[in-house]
Amino acid sequence: MITKSFFVLLTVVLLSGCSSLEFKSKTIVIPETEAVPELAHSNGEFEVNKIYRMFEDEERSMQIFGWTDDEHLIGKIMSIDMGQTMRKIDYRKQTSETVTSLNINAEPSQLSPDRRYISLYAWDEHEGKTTKLYDLKNDDTTTIVDNNFPSSGMIMWSNNSRYVAFFLWDDQWREEKLHIYDVTTKKLKQVEMPLSEEKSWVRYAKMSDDGQTVLIVYNQSVLFGKLDGNQLVKIYEHKLSNDGAVDYLNNDQIMFVSENNLLFVFDRRNKATSILSEQIGAFRLTADRKYIAYSKDAQNTYVAKLQGNNLLNEQEVFKGMNPAQLEWNPSGKKLYVNGWKSFDAQRKSKTSVLNAMQYIIEFK
Repeated sequence: MITKSFFVLLTVVLLSGCSSLEFKSKTIVIPETEAVPELAHSNGEFEVNKIYRMFEDEERSMQIFGWTDDEHLIGKIMSIDMGQTMRKIDYRKQTSETVTSLNINAEPSQLSPDRRYISLYAWDEHEGKTTKLYDLKNDDTTTIVDNNFPSSGMIMWSNNSRYVAFFLWDDQWREEKLHIYDVTTKKLKQVEMPLSEEKSWVRYAKMSDDGQTVLIVYNQSVLFGKLDGNQLVKIYEHKLSNDGAVDYLNNDQIMFVSENNLLFVFDRRNKATSILSEQIGAFRLTADRKYIAYSKDAQNTYVAKLQGNNLLNEQEVFKGMNPAQLEWNPSGKKLYVNGWKSFDAQRKSKTSVLNAMQYIIEFK
């Protein structure tokens, strides 16, 4: 039996010896079952204008951290010789330029929402283990922790870019300790958590903009707690989906996806929970918290407007792919999507980006 194939134009990344990266076109054959996900057109608030695909060749892996401005992304590229560079990417021109070279043992974690810093941790024979902030504007680093780095590898920013939260392993007490660094005051504090011994293994923590509460994701659950000095007092707790999607809507409300894939909002002012949608996977809010992008049914990408506890004007904008990472540009007019074809969703790896498909969706 002959399997039909079709031709698509793929862009293959070719790395030059200088600091710029040039993308060249190459036509290859892809089996019909490996079809590029379909673009879903609509006539609603989020009508898709154009779509761009980003690629990496077999010698490199690309990890995107977010947008530096409305037109450019920033990410890490690792070459076959294990060299690492942080690069600013122009997805339209299909070029990139080096921002800085990275120690082979350095691991960037997250871009700050104001696009000023990248949190990272590293190890080398001179400094040992360190946790740092890299300043994209001034091209320098600030060490916030010596002789240790996050046990989970996650260093999370508050939505206003003032706080970073992470867990450090304490050898003396044989447990993870929550630490919060204030970028404005340059002070680091340790917080005691209301977690029992069997719940001590955590994924990450995120601080509210006002510095009063913390979200902690652990053991496929979210703990919403209020800071009382160096103590964390539990406000609310709920089971999460496998994706572990959770974020602040504002200082009083959090949004998360439950273990049965319902999109919830919890309000600490009246202890009320609301269900906004179902069959949700990953989600991402715009910087102004007015719009949301999310995966649904493990195969399609949607966007909608947030109004109160409702999703309005829901639009399917991309079909045939289960996104694991969604990143809005600052103006909310473009969306970076990183994921796997929906037929391969059950086999996707949460730690590897080697086989991921990466797209930019532009809205009219």
